[in-house]
Amino acid sequence: MSKELSQELKSKKLGNMPIGKLILTMSGPAILSMLVQALYNIVDSIFIGMYDPINGVTALSYAMPMQLLVNAFGIGLAVGTGSMISRLLGEGRNEDASLTAQTGLFLALVMSAVFAICGYFISRAFIGLYAKNDPVVYEMASNYLTICTCCSFGMMLEIMLNRIIQSMGNMIIPMITQIVGAVVNIILDPILISVAGMGAVGAAVATIIGQIVAMCVPIAVILKDKTKFDIEIFFTRKFRLKKKIIGGILQVGLPTIVMNSIGSIMYTVANFILGGFTTPILANGETKDFAVGVWAFGIYFKLQSFAFMPCFGLNQGCIPIMGYNYGANNKARFNKTFRTAIIIAFSYMVFALIIFHAMPEILLKLFSAPDNAVVIAEGAKALRLCAVCFLPAAISVITIAMFNAVGHGTKAMLMSIIRQIGVLLPVGFALSKYTSIGLAGFWAAFPIAETVALVIFFPIALATIKKIFLKKDLENPVVELDGHLPTPALDSEQETPFEEENIA
Repeated sequence: MSKELSQELKSKKLGNMPIGKLILTMSGPAILSMLVQALYNIVDSIFIGMYDPINGVTALSYAMPMQLLVNAFGIGLAVGTGSMISRLLGEGRNEDASLTAQTGLFLALVMSAVFAICGYFISRAFIGLYAKNDPVVYEMASNYLTICTCCSFGMMLEIMLNRIIQSMGNMIIPMITQIVGAVVNIILDPILISVAGMGAVGAAVATIIGQIVAMCVPIAVILKDKTKFDIEIFFTRKFRLKKKIIGGILQVGLPTIVMNSIGSIMYTVANFILGGFTTPILANGETKDFAVGVWAFGIYFKLQSFAFMPCFGLNQGCIPIMGYNYGANNKARFNKTFRTAIIIAFSYMVFALIIFHAMPEILLKLFSAPDNAVVIAEGAKALRLCAVCFLPAAISVITIAMFNAVGHGTKAMLMSIIRQIGVLLPVGFALSKYTSIGLAGFWAAFPIAETVALVIFFPIALATIKKIFLKKDLENPVVELDGHLPTPALDSEQETPFEEENIA
């Protein structure tokens, strides 16, 4: 039997299992994981809102941009690492995949140290940009942000380990990881926030403890039985920093970091725009100018993160499938995965849109909304208008997954720039400031931005698929066997691209 056909990998299901079943197997746990992950922020906001309904959600909204930035680096490095591992496994290069996993872990450790230092020194200054005139909100937001950034290592390593494991086709361990972390967070939130009276500090401590516990789950599984995995995940004596590995990770990872950082930029600028929209509200016996725009945006962002999580889970589940089959030069399976994922994502988002339109007031009450008719009406309007973006965004999320799976992270980045900065902010600013519709103009900018991005980049996505497989066919034609592709392996004399000068 040939070397190619005799090679048995646990990850081979990515190239052989029927697509429908494979997407369900891969994305089902990822979707559950992402839904559970969304509970981290939502639960924090709900209990903070119960503890201080006037200031709580607003304080967490001010902290959100910096949190998004930290998450952006963690997710970006992990996506770059996982995408590269999937392609290497599809090409039969297990040793290179092992070095890639170890390099990803090293980069995650470095970035967590960087953010610990930055978080300690700049968190309070960052919050001061928004809330220096409101000492209560300033203290709540500053304390929450400082703790979360200084202890981000749990989140960084958890995300990296989960992506590495997902890249090999195992979605169960990441699911368990995130469920455990969320359960710990949910249990600790009411205890630390309300019972112990720690407020925002309690919410932050509950979050980081949940992240650290979640980080320990994949570590324990890997240490218990390394034979479950196709690669060496933890550092070995063979580990060396190599330029091409770091470059390969950053080829997808850096654009992904920029792409996710755009969310932080968008949130920061949006808070400045929305900060000008206030309404008088009675708080503690005094009339206060309540930042209704910031409050409504904060709640929408929390809720839409929960609504989007099934699509993001589908994104996570499909990247390894598309990456593997791209590496194996199986265009038919690649295209079927892409089409099926779009149909699933769009169908789900129709359901989410209906929920947001049917019961916005009920959703607002989850966050202990102030007893003010103007505030409730504005919050409901925000949820209804913003939610229209769900339909085009569903297709965009899967399109971004495709770009990342094939190593075209720059296109994914540009798509996000168009969505969240190039169109959303200028249109939202213009409509809210220079038309009579006010805040409604900012909310309407969300579906406008998503539609423009999709119209521009979906044709680019189709052209990209055609181009990359044409190049594959010319470079390395592969013959299918009974509808399936054997896992390709390197020729014994073929040079690995990572055989080069070490960085260290």
